[in-house]
Amino acid sequence: MTIGQIVDGGTPHPHLTIKRIPCGKGAYYRYTSGRKVAGQRVLRRIKSLAIPPNWKSVTISRDPKASIQAIGLDAKGRKQYLYHPDWHKQQQAEKFKRLTVFGQKVPEFREYCRTLVNGEQWTIERASALVCLLLDYTGVRIGNPQYSKENKTYGLTTLRRKHVQEATVEKVSLEYSGKHSKRRTITIDDPLLASLVCECTQLQGYSLFRYQLADGSWCDIHSEDVNAFIHEHLGDNFSCKDFRTWAASRFALQSFPDVDRYLREGRNRKWPNSLSSHVSKMLGNTPSVCRQYYIHPKLYSVFNEKSTFENLLKTLAQGNEQLCDPIERDLSTEKLLLSIISSE
Repeated sequence: MTIGQIVDGGTPHPHLTIKRIPCGKGAYYRYTSGRKVAGQRVLRRIKSLAIPPNWKSVTISRDPKASIQAIGLDAKGRKQYLYHPDWHKQQQAEKFKRLTVFGQKVPEFREYCRTLVNGEQWTIERASALVCLLLDYTGVRIGNPQYSKENKTYGLTTLRRKHVQEATVEKVSLEYSGKHSKRRTITIDDPLLASLVCECTQLQGYSLFRYQLADGSWCDIHSEDVNAFIHEHLGDNFSCKDFRTWAASRFALQSFPDVDRYLREGRNRKWPNSLSSHVSKMLGNTPSVCRQYYIHPKLYSVFNEKSTFENLLKTLAQGNEQLCDPIERDLSTEKLLLSIISSE
C-alpha cells in the first residue's frame, strides 16, 4: 500500500465504513452500524494494509478494490491516505504519459519565463517565472511552509536568504535541509539565474523569493502562486511536480555515459540500480523513490535495446563535444529524451 498526504476537498468516502477502535496496546474494528468486525478474511485484509499504529481516527474501506483503503490522522494531526497499489500504478502511468506533452511545451514556456525575469520590478509574475526556471534547472522540491515551520526542512519557495552560501553573478550555491532533513547543496552556474538569485538576496524580508504589491508592500512567493502561474501559461494539467519529474529524466539521460562506464568497470552491476543511484544523488532522495516516482520507465528499458542504446551514447557524446552552451546542450538532450519516451 502507498501512503500519501493530500488536501482533503471534503469529498465523502462512503466505502470507509470500518473504524479502528484502540484497545490497550492493540485495537479492534467496528462497522459504522456498530457491529464488530469478526470475519477472518476482512481482518486479514485490514492487517495486510499495515496501517501505522500511531494514526488516530482511522477509517477503513469495506471495498478491497477501492482506490482509498484507509484514512487517518498522523502524530501531527495531518490527514493521511492509504491507497490501493493498483491506483498508485495507474497514477504513475498517467504521470509519465503526461510527461511527453510537458516536454513538448516546456521549451516555449522556458523562453517566456526568461523574458519575464528580465523585467525591473519584482511582480508576482516575475518571481513565479524565476522559481519555474530554477525548478527546471535544479529539479528541487517546491517547498511547503508547514514542513518548514514544523521540521525546519525547506524547498525552493521556503528558502531564506541565509541559505545562500556563495553568491556571485556567475555562480550561486544554496545549502539547506531538504525533506527528511537531508542536507542539500545546490549549485546554480547559469549566469542569468545566478545573477537573479543574487538580486533576490538584497530584497526585504527573510525569505529568498518575494514579490512587491502595487502599494509597495512585499509578500513571500508560495507554491500555490507558482502553480497558478504554471496553470495559466503552461497548462492546467501541469504543476511544480512535473518539473521535478522532467528534470530527473533529463538528468538520467545525461548520466547515460557515466553510468555505462561505471557498469563496464565492475562486475555484477545492474543498469536500473546504477542509474537510480546516480540520479538520486542529484535529487536528494533514495534510489528506490527515484526509480518509482521520477525517472521515466523507458530510460530503464532502452538499455536492453543494445543498438538503440549505443546510438544514444554516440549522440550524447557528439552533443557534449559540439555544443558549448549549456542551454543548447540541455535542449539537445531534451529532444533526445522526447524521442525515447514518445516511442511506442
